[in-house]
Amino acid sequence: MFAIKLLRRLAVAALTLFLLMGYIFIATEILPGDALDLTMTADEMAAMPPDALAQKKHELGLDRPAIERFAGFVLHVARLDFGRTLITRAPVADIVWMPFRNSLLLAAATLMVAIPLALFVGCVAALFHNRWPDHLISVAVIFGYSVPEFVIGTVLVLLFAVTWPLFPATVTANTNDPALKLLAAAPLPVATVVIGSVAYLARVLRAGMIEALSSDFVERLRLTGIPEYRIVLRHALPAAVGPALTASALYAAALVSGIVVVELVFAYPGIGQQMVRGVSTREIPIIQAIAILSALAVVATNLAADLALYLLDPRRR
Repeated sequence: MFAIKLLRRLAVAALTLFLLMGYIFIATEILPGDALDLTMTADEMAAMPPDALAQKKHELGLDRPAIERFAGFVLHVARLDFGRTLITRAPVADIVWMPFRNSLLLAAATLMVAIPLALFVGCVAALFHNRWPDHLISVAVIFGYSVPEFVIGTVLVLLFAVTWPLFPATVTANTNDPALKLLAAAPLPVATVVIGSVAYLARVLRAGMIEALSSDFVERLRLTGIPEYRIVLRHALPAAVGPALTASALYAAALVSGIVVVELVFAYPGIGQQMVRGVSTREIPIIQAIAILSALAVVATNLAADLALYLLDPRRR
């Protein structure tokens, strides 16, 4: 049964990625100009012989129909080959892989800190529902979820890098540094993303815990004399984790966009800076590669959360 579920979800994930690749391809195709405009000036094209100009278009694939170019685009992406940059002709994979790894490290560090904190905060708010701890946590959660990441990051820099110089204002590590060295140099970026993540996840977990604690099943358990802490840990919390897990997967897309903003604020060597460079120089292959890798990360996260929820919740089997 699990194998069938896995195959079905893999098929849906593959279809989703294919549709996203189509969207990314169309979005970059309709941009003004083409690859030839980026590599040559108008005077250079006017001075070039027609045969040489046709050869240049052939090298860039501009003489092929759009559907043929899209098919080639999909085949190359399936091999994780994102082509070469238009100006320097450097392999795009060599440019985006390490920044993408760094962004994944930042996301992983964020979730490793945010999930335990969200579990604690959400449980405390639910256990003290409609009392002062719940009201205090609710205000803090709304604040953390509503304030943009760049504002939180700026405030943290002013507090902990300027007023109290405890941490560096920007990340001093390089793109190819080892993971531990990179994360050790990025406490403020991690803290910035953690604040918004904890706020979102704690709000979802609080709602799930309140619903679980007020259910008829939990009320019957209380009547049997089972200690409250056992009811919370063994019954209410597992029931609330399912919706929180689903929310975490849906939050992956917001996490990616938030990380990009944080990377720009703290000069973190991730995909955010590469995306800005790609857009500013109109390097379409770099933009496509980053968009596809981001989509792949979101789809993979949703797939993993869906399968984990299937295994943890017997009602879904």
